Amino acid sequence: MNKKGFTMVELLGTVVILGILVTLSITGYTRYQNNSAQKAYDLMHQGMASAAENYFMDTLGSDSVTLDELVEGEYMDSAKDPWNKDGTCTGKVERSLGEGSSARTQHDDVLEEYYYEVQLRCNKGCTCIEYPTKKKCDCDI
Repeated sequence: MNKKGFTMVELLGTVVILGILVTLSITGYTRYQNNSAQKAYDLMHQGMASAAENYFMDTLGSDSVTLDELVEGEYMDSAKDPWNKDGTCTGKVERSLGEGSSARTQHDDVLEEYYYEVQLRCNKGCTCIEYPTKKKCDCDI
């Protein structure tokens, strides 16, 4: 009997071990990709809220602005979709008074606290309430 080569059990064991390693690496890579996309969305939300805050300071009486208006006014760069690198995102920011703040009169020296609701739509959509406290973000990821 020829003793050269591997037995069927040894080959099967090797294939099973390689399958397990590939499964673990694909799972880890997918988790890494999802986490980095979520962080990119969070940064885009924060950037939109900050750019909208500057826009509202320059544009009195406005309480809503679209992403296209922010880009055209050079308050921010265009938002690229983290999932589809060729796609761009759309969205808008709406400003509202915070809880406990009342409408400002001519004699008030109180600084009003505003909340910014950022609605961003890319390949996957998210809505966040950003400033002054970072609340929940509902994303499709």
